[in-house]
Amino acid sequence: MSSEAFIRGKQSGGASLTGPQIVGAVAQARKDWDGWVKASVIALSALSGASAAGVTAVSAFVGYKVVRPARRKHGEAEEILPAQLPPEKVQFKSADGKLNLCGYFYPSPQSKAGIILCHGFHGGAVDTHKPALFAQAHGYNALTLDFRGCGESEGGTTSVGFWEVEDLLGAIDYLKSRPEVDPERMALYGYSMGGAVAILAAERNPLIKAVVTDAAFASLDSLLLVNFRYFYRLPAFPFRHTAVWWSRRFNNTMGKRVDPVEALKKMRAEGRRLPHLIIHGGKDLSIPVSDAHVLYEHSPGPKHLWILPQAAHVVGSYLDPQEYMNRISVFLDPLLKS
Repeated sequence: MSSEAFIRGKQSGGASLTGPQIVGAVAQARKDWDGWVKASVIALSALSGASAAGVTAVSAFVGYKVVRPARRKHGEAEEILPAQLPPEKVQFKSADGKLNLCGYFYPSPQSKAGIILCHGFHGGAVDTHKPALFAQAHGYNALTLDFRGCGESEGGTTSVGFWEVEDLLGAIDYLKSRPEVDPERMALYGYSMGGAVAILAAERNPLIKAVVTDAAFASLDSLLLVNFRYFYRLPAFPFRHTAVWWSRRFNNTMGKRVDPVEALKKMRAEGRRLPHLIIHGGKDLSIPVSDAHVLYEHSPGPKHLWILPQAAHVVGSYLDPQEYMNRISVFLDPLLKS
């Protein structure tokens, strides 16, 4: 059934739908279609009159779906590769003590260096399984985690980085408690949202000796300003402000900012150094490659910028896995294993 046919079935006498009718159309669309993108398109087709109530209804619905990740669990991966030593499923508290989080610890008898791997928006620990295996094989004790609202961790929504910092700080506390790990030899790796969270957490915890980020954004507010349609699947007008407002209401981030650049500036102002490998795809349509250059400019260093000209969003590790992982090892080994 097409969106046009769906809406015609809801209209009478060719009149535009009223606000309540649009709300009902959105609710019905959610039941009839599999996926929030299709549901939002149906709702948009209903907005022939573009009423304020209709804009609010669609914004609330899409804003809610954006911050409600589909839960992907570790055991549901299409391919779970064998580890040198089997990963141990672990649980720990977020740093604010509010949530129980789930993760996997990959032990390595080769050294006491440790690394935490952070997944992206609407992702899960399962997405960092392969890089965790690589880290383990190269002598790192690796820890993956499900951020709040994802995988098997508690919580209902994602904040796209703000509250997830509490999750990563909790993971850092957990990793440094492991007898296999030297607390003075810990690093963070994160991609997309996870990269932004890694920068924010490193600013708050000076135990972190290095950070590797792939396709991290420089500022969430700036990203949504230029790329709203990519994430919300709605035109910026008239939905950008209302849909983002609803998302922030649902995930309790009203008036809060997710700004990795500000964290880097703060470290530089304090005279702190943070070794930072910045990776980004030259054909990234989700997070512009210009964000990598902004992060590089403000990182207190020592720093390295690696742009993969042909890579789209976070696919660099798939184009040439060996080169990708070797670059990370060359960067981290002198910092954590010497």
